[in-house]
Amino acid sequence: MTLRFTDGLPVLGYREIEDRTLAFAWQWHEPTLRVTFTEHTPVLLGHVTHLDGLPRLAVAPENHDWLDPARTQALVEHAIDLWRRKERVFRQCEG
Repeated sequence: MTLRFTDGLPVLGYREIEDRTLAFAWQWHEPTLRVTFTEHTPVLLGHVTHLDGLPRLAVAPENHDWLDPARTQALVEHAIDLWRRKERVFRQCEG
């Protein structure tokens, strides 16, 4: 497995939600994943914060209208899963 980066941040995983592919990148040394669209603009969707406690999504204003409760839940659940598996991701990567 090869580790990929976006804007200098390691991407822990991707998720397709309906018509969009999202990249989840770790904000170094923070329990936060930055969520971006891979193919649409504006790129930044938001940040899933407080992954070490009560996770929540802080949405970028320009993409607020894309989210609904089901999309938000899927996005936060995937971020939690990636956060829990991040150590394994780093052990398995080749660079």
